[in-house]
Amino acid sequence: MSTFDIGARLAALEKQVARLQRSTRLGNSSIEDSALQVYDQDGSLRAVIGQQQDGTSGVTVVNGPPPPVPAAPTVLPSLSGVAVAWTGTFVDAVAAPLDFSRVEIHTTAAPDTPLGTATLKATLESPRGGTVLVTAAQPVYIRLVARNTSGTASAPSAATGPVGPAPVVAEDILDGIVNEAKLADEAVGRMKLQIGAVGYNQLGIGTGNLVPDPSFEGQLTTNLVAGNPAWTFADGNRSARALRVDAAAPTAAQAIQLTEFPVSPGDRLFCAFDARVSAEWKADSLRCYFRWHDAAGAVLGYGITKAVPVPDTWARYSSQQQAPAGVARTSVWLSNFLGATGTPTGTGDFDNVEVKTVVGAGMVLADSIGTPELIAGSVTAEKVAAKTLTAREVKALSLTGNEIAANTLTANHIKAGTLSADRLALGVDGNIIGDPSFEGEVSVQRVAGNPSWSIVTPGSTTPKAVMANAVAATPTSRTLTLASLPVLPGQKVYLSVDYLASADWAGTSVNIFAQWLDAAGASLGWSTMSAAETGGVVRGTWTTLAGVPSNASPANTTQMRVCLETLGSTAGTVTYDNAECRMVVASGAEGARAELSPLGMRLYDESGEEAVSLVTGAPNYVTLRTAGESVATIDQDGVASFQALNVADVLTWRGDDLSTFLNQAPRGIQAIDYQVTGVTSTGTEMGFVELAFDAEANRMYRVVFDAYADPSAAGGEVVVYLRDGGDGAPTITSPQIQSVTLPMPTAGLRRVHLEDLRHGQGWGVGTHRLLISFKNQAAPSGATVRLLGGNTYRGFLYVEDVGPLVLETGRYNTGGGSTTEPPPTTPAPKKYVKTYSASWSGSYARRSSYNSYYGNQMLQGYYSSTNGTQASLVGFGGSLSSDLSGATINKAELYLYFAHWYSNAGGKAVIKAHGLTSRPSTFSSDSEAMTVSWARNQGKWVDITAIFDSTKWRGIALDPNSTSSTYYGRARGVGESNPPQLRVTYTK
Repeated sequence: MSTFDIGARLAALEKQVARLQRSTRLGNSSIEDSALQVYDQDGSLRAVIGQQQDGTSGVTVVNGPPPPVPAAPTVLPSLSGVAVAWTGTFVDAVAAPLDFSRVEIHTTAAPDTPLGTATLKATLESPRGGTVLVTAAQPVYIRLVARNTSGTASAPSAATGPVGPAPVVAEDILDGIVNEAKLADEAVGRMKLQIGAVGYNQLGIGTGNLVPDPSFEGQLTTNLVAGNPAWTFADGNRSARALRVDAAAPTAAQAIQLTEFPVSPGDRLFCAFDARVSAEWKADSLRCYFRWHDAAGAVLGYGITKAVPVPDTWARYSSQQQAPAGVARTSVWLSNFLGATGTPTGTGDFDNVEVKTVVGAGMVLADSIGTPELIAGSVTAEKVAAKTLTAREVKALSLTGNEIAANTLTANHIKAGTLSADRLALGVDGNIIGDPSFEGEVSVQRVAGNPSWSIVTPGSTTPKAVMANAVAATPTSRTLTLASLPVLPGQKVYLSVDYLASADWAGTSVNIFAQWLDAAGASLGWSTMSAAETGGVVRGTWTTLAGVPSNASPANTTQMRVCLETLGSTAGTVTYDNAECRMVVASGAEGARAELSPLGMRLYDESGEEAVSLVTGAPNYVTLRTAGESVATIDQDGVASFQALNVADVLTWRGDDLSTFLNQAPRGIQAIDYQVTGVTSTGTEMGFVELAFDAEANRMYRVVFDAYADPSAAGGEVVVYLRDGGDGAPTITSPQIQSVTLPMPTAGLRRVHLEDLRHGQGWGVGTHRLLISFKNQAAPSGATVRLLGGNTYRGFLYVEDVGPLVLETGRYNTGGGSTTEPPPTTPAPKKYVKTYSASWSGSYARRSSYNSYYGNQMLQGYYSSTNGTQASLVGFGGSLSSDLSGATINKAELYLYFAHWYSNAGGKAVIKAHGLTSRPSTFSSDSEAMTVSWARNQGKWVDITAIFDSTKWRGIALDPNSTSSTYYGRARGVGESNPPQLRVTYTK
């Protein structure tokens, strides 16, 4: 290939990529009763677009990164407080982030006091900064905290202060300068007002929310709750506090008044609130209601908004109420209505109460009249004055193809030059097939006049589909064109379609293909995805046919036509839905190249062979080559082969640290000494040789001494001692560990031998300086004895590590040789190591009820308010209960495989024990816990003896009880690959 050809091909590919990038991603899509979730590259949820959890619709931003730290504010004394000014700058950023929401102003008595809702005094909503007056009775420190639209806070700014209010003198107060804006909240109490001085006409009731303190954060609600035992505070719904009512409280105390204001007969009021009840709640409903009063204060009736929430779930409830005749004012109340429910139990929570005027003073408030307020057909053409609906009255994007009649927009309605190439989209998100699910007019035109094809309902996942009828007139092969597009030689395509062949369909194959054409329209070949070549045609069920045909567009190709096809069909029907044709982005047509398609990525080496395959629906593997030779491979099953492997940290095998297996082997001789000279004793104990070693608690050690004894005369005995001096110098008075006595019937050399075997716990952890000492006894007068070794026949003393700790399980048994102590009838204790497979597992939403959505999977931690903080349980059945009955547990180990953590770096599992024998409907566990770090896609054994120290435990719980993302993870459960296991070492 020439340099010119390569340049031309690269230029063509750049144009194709540019066209694909300009195509509309969601031009003809909608979200039906659901939401679109937006994730970042780490798999973390960042936004929810569409229907929200509480039933509303919109865009909710979550999990945003912390904003930068605001610069320290400028603070100046002011009357009754301090003036706080922020310049809009940040310590660690040059500009505000795009998801900037506000800057909070906090005041504290000390510069390092923790910040919270109690310290929040005001906010600045503009990223350009501003100045706010903050009330203060004494000097305070000021710190700023930035928040983004998802609610994530920055670190606090440096503290400024202390700064206190400026003193007030006569010159500071001018006539009229003190108005209601200058008065602090609750500064003017009832005792400061003259009776009758303030009436309803002096109260400003706006058209916003008429409920003061609607999310119950302020002192007003604190005062309402004080002294009312039925009402307390709880965690709010998107706010710091909610009002909680105890259903079991006395009936007379279960209603609480929020506000009161004047109304007129016929006024319409909108009421809404968030509500939640506990799992054990038992009552008729939670209510927010208007109590209508006449001028004398008599109650005329009630306007009730009722809620019967799903337990443990926040939801929003709303209604409109109309004031009756004769009304002069209304009061707003919250209550737990008992009804005829028997003995009431549980609690109910209220938050974010909203009361607004719908119609006031003859004016209709913005957004107050929607579809529910209009009678069907009440707004017709004659109700709309000519030319009153202009572009200003039509919301952007509110007129779609469904609102425009067919053929009403023609060429003379489109201004010349207003539609350019970048305004046209073929399909959506790179799919060159327009109307791929056959819902619109373009598909009706596709099948018009073709007796073999028709639009039918329903489709695979959409309301409509297109069907080929085999019993229609000949020919037996039927083709439907979906799209045409100019292309260059060397182009590959991804093709996909869902098909449903009827049970009686007879034919050769079901296909979707791209036909390659030259400039004159002559066919040059096809790239086909054929059901006959991918397992055969499946009948009676929807099946997806998808892939990248191996052949690319040949030389001289200028056009591509995408078609559906049935070959040789003589009976039955084939229905198609969700057709796709997408361009495969490739760096070349042959040799070393890369190909990217919706299936994934393939990399080819110089010979054209696949070196890396990361695709869906096919084996995935990675092969590394050097100078054309394969040097490493990871296949689709995760099997890896390397020339060499260097591990800097932990190397595991089947979940166990490899060092666990290495520790099962003896470590050999730890210390040794050889003797080639002698020491003589004349009947008094003498030291002979010293040797030191370090003992570990969980190892076994053997001490061996072997040398010559040389008595000067026949008769008597030689006694050899093993003494332990600990970490100090050993002497003949150090504790005796072992000894051996040997008779000396003749003079001359004979070999003496001593051994001792014990574990590190018996020795005591740490350094031990051992001493071999000896003496002769019962010998002829004047006789001596030497201990020695020679150059050829050396004596030796050594300490040998013979393996891990082995607990003693033997016992005394006379074997029937004693009538007073007959042999035991039960077996001697024995050490067992058994592994138990999990028999059940599951997750629990809000650490409460079983979450069937996740089946046997084991989730822990907090991801969103949908499930709250989750916990999991897993139980181990089989013979575990009977095995551990009466046993002593020496060691308990748990195997878990964590397939996912919130962070790519992994997370922390919080492990507890439980005594449940089957999966319960609600969560419970022991309180004792241990925390262990895990990586993503890591299975390993961990020692849980510290929490599994009793035979009453039968399973494990995962329960961090924290909203920190560090603890959000998912472990494999029963029925999945790498399920939980329990390995117990016990003596019985």
